[in-house]
Amino acid sequence: MMYYYLCASLPSLAFGEIPQLHLAKFDAICREELTAGEYDRLIMGGLRLRRGETGAGLPQFYADYARFEQYLRTRIAQRRVARDEEKILSLPDPEEYFTEIDTLLGQIAGNDPGERERSIDQLRWRRIEDLEAGHDFDFDQLCAYRLKLEILEKYRERKADVGRERFEEAVGRISGEENQNSTVGS
Repeated sequence: MMYYYLCASLPSLAFGEIPQLHLAKFDAICREELTAGEYDRLIMGGLRLRRGETGAGLPQFYADYARFEQYLRTRIAQRRVARDEEKILSLPDPEEYFTEIDTLLGQIAGNDPGERERSIDQLRWRRIEDLEAGHDFDFDQLCAYRLKLEILEKYRERKADVGRERFEEAVGRISGEENQNSTVGS
């Protein structure tokens, strides 16, 4: 089934820009425009996967994305455990191999956590766009839009100044506690 009006009425999304539409509002619009079954299928997918989730039972678009996300999370976890590059490279190959993930994770390993997260989200965005190719005005385009919106929602409330303030407050508290502990023990 095609969803010309619904897809055409959605504001465009671009990575790194704050979306005009909140995920909750998108879901509300879709609840009104789609049948109950279509809506239920649309909200089944997302960026968050539970351990061992393979995408079984999900709409095809989400199942395809879930395989990518599972591989990504597995490789991130493996890198955290095996800091030695030889151990990482000797890991057994999964059923489906995403070379762009391994390449990116190697390139960003030394970046600060915020930069790594942003790079990983850009990789997710590109994968969603790859899966979306050729799906104009159909259900898969709505799935892609929802996943992209979910990525952008993560950054809606983040502000560097607020994060820096919280970090400095935490460092101050830790330093203050260490100073108190060192004078008490003397």
